[in-house]
Amino acid sequence: MAKPKDILVTTTSSIEGMKIIRHLQPISAHIVLGTNLFSDFLGGLTDVFGGKSRSYQKRLNLIYEDAIKEIKYSCYEIGGNCVLGLKIDIDEISGKSKSMFMITAIGTAVISEIEKKNEITHQKISEKISVEEINDLRTRNSIIRKSKNDELILNSETWSFITSSQLDEILPYLLRKLSSMLKGNCSEPVIQEFTEKLKIFIDNLPEDKGRNDLYSFLKNSDNSISTIIVTAIIKDLYLLDFDKTIDLLENEDLSRKKIGLNIATFDKSHYDLKDIEGLNRMRESINRSFKERGERTTKKQMISSKEKEVWICECSRTNDIECEYCSACARDIYGFKVSEFKPRKIINYLDDKIELIMELVI
Repeated sequence: MAKPKDILVTTTSSIEGMKIIRHLQPISAHIVLGTNLFSDFLGGLTDVFGGKSRSYQKRLNLIYEDAIKEIKYSCYEIGGNCVLGLKIDIDEISGKSKSMFMITAIGTAVISEIEKKNEITHQKISEKISVEEINDLRTRNSIIRKSKNDELILNSETWSFITSSQLDEILPYLLRKLSSMLKGNCSEPVIQEFTEKLKIFIDNLPEDKGRNDLYSFLKNSDNSISTIIVTAIIKDLYLLDFDKTIDLLENEDLSRKKIGLNIATFDKSHYDLKDIEGLNRMRESINRSFKERGERTTKKQMISSKEKEVWICECSRTNDIECEYCSACARDIYGFKVSEFKPRKIINYLDDKIELIMELVI
């Protein structure tokens, strides 16, 4: 089955070179927005007809793309791989002196297949290039260059451009910027605002690109707060990847293993039978990756000649075998504190998820 982002969407009732196997059902997607989204731009007519008109158009394009993204998910949920007859309407909803806009996308979900592969290579012949395209490319190249030189100023205009342009090349820079802000003297509101904009930026990127850079950051970052923020973004945007999570689980560093263990509890936006295999591989990885880090042994008692069982923690403190947590560092023999996720609990959680998915899809 095609992934949601790969589902074809068209305003026509058919596509040349594609055979419709089965019409599934009409589908729809709805996005509700406050009217302030438009009033911010329409506050002055000079803005609309002047320099801000391009920003206004890009914002409208983003709304349009969000509607298409939502209808792709609706199609994916019922097993389709194509949406025909797309139509997008904008309606105003009013009540209690408040008003909002509702964007509705409707279409027909179908299952289709390519009748004949087209081997012709399409080339741009005598294609006209607009001044706006030239200026956008100039801005894009300037932003990438400044990010490499650590000279980029992240104002609202820059955020708007990199988000609407899906400028994935600067995501590593933004993640480094997050770490430096956390190490510096930035206030909590400033960091929170940056994090929200970063999350919106990542959500608009191609899914694989955002996921790859986030996992790479977690594998190499030495800042605990930034790793918490990045793992939260992975969770909120449903960017769980089985192979990359297993890579963290099997890292030699215990702190990376624990990050992987936390991510193993996250969800994907959708599941199918193939995901059961991935969940089982994560489960097996957890089972083999977390071994006892302390040493079980015995020692002689002071009064009696008998020996008693003890365990020696990584911090070198000797503890009675009945003590689950070390009296010095408060960690158990596996290296976990009482408040942390334990491997056995996560395995049980994955077992339950696998069982639920099988019940729903089989």
